Amino acid sequence: MTEQTETIALLRNSAAGFAKFDGKRIRGWRGNAPGFDRDLWGRMAAQGWFSILAAEEEGGLGLGVEAAAAVAEQLGRACAPEPFVASGVLGPALLSQATNQALKQDLMPAVLSGDLLVSLAWQPAGGALPPESTGVTAQRRNGGLVLDGDARFINPAQADGYMVLAREPGGLLLVWVDAKAFDGALSEEPGPDGIPSGRLRLSGIELADSAVLMSGNRVAEAVQGALDQAVIVQSAELCGLMQRALDMTLDYLKTRQQFGVAIGSFQALQHRSVDLFIQQELARHATAAAIQKAEAGAAGRDLSLAASSAKARAAEAAMTIGTQAIQLHGAIGFTDEYDLGLYVNRIVRLAASLGNAAWHRRRFGDLSEGA
Repeated sequence: MTEQTETIALLRNSAAGFAKFDGKRIRGWRGNAPGFDRDLWGRMAAQGWFSILAAEEEGGLGLGVEAAAAVAEQLGRACAPEPFVASGVLGPALLSQATNQALKQDLMPAVLSGDLLVSLAWQPAGGALPPESTGVTAQRRNGGLVLDGDARFINPAQADGYMVLAREPGGLLLVWVDAKAFDGALSEEPGPDGIPSGRLRLSGIELADSAVLMSGNRVAEAVQGALDQAVIVQSAELCGLMQRALDMTLDYLKTRQQFGVAIGSFQALQHRSVDLFIQQELARHATAAAIQKAEAGAAGRDLSLAASSAKARAAEAAMTIGTQAIQLHGAIGFTDEYDLGLYVNRIVRLAASLGNAAWHRRRFGDLSEGA
């Protein structure tokens, strides 16, 4: 066992011990801002999880995507509502590439400690995912910036600050906006798991030039790279969710009696269970392959191909397992009191977040043309 493998194993075991399923806690945060426990978020930070992708010289651990995926998988098994991928992975991964060193040094310690919750705002009203599609524009005026436009599907909705991707005549730029600057521009849209996403309608938001985290030709590449890393880690979280949903279903088939025997003894249900297990394993191996490519230093098109391969498989498998799990449970699967619904609703949210299976299959095909 290599030192890296041992580190990952220890991290996975630590995350499994920390992240315990608590249906009462999950239900209690539905419809209640911010949709998750900030105290628990702080304890997650104390575990060093938000420092995983940040470089050591920036106060991070520099462990890579594999370590982040190990944590995410266990959070998935626990159906944790905390936005680990959106704020604990994507946020630090993108912030670490900022060229505004003074602002980065000011923000990074608070982000890694969990004291500063960050969100990336870039998707336009229609939900397009490429960084170049951002619906926010920036104009240089009086030595500062003025932001206008629309950004949707922001997760978490209620952050302490937002990294807003905007377009100016010379290209893209990424700016830091404190939540207090929006003054009513932020609204919430309900999510399938009871946790809202945010929508920003910006009109004349004035910022100092010092709020620019980075600008120029590198911005699109930096944002896309961070998004691809987040997609791979999110695929691991989906694997954790689908594994637990399938485990619950198999346990139910072993205990539910019909005609004097467990329904799991019926050959038709056995075949369906095997099909679901195959979907789970395909997703796990596709995600593992993407992690391996990321760890080998894949970047640009290669990293995007790996991310789309993993997410396309993981999202489709998770949705298949979730819907089939409800059907195999019968009526009890529909009840809010039964914990399976929490997993299925979380799957629905994450399967769509950062691109659903169809979108990633399409991107994989587009990137593969002429390869």
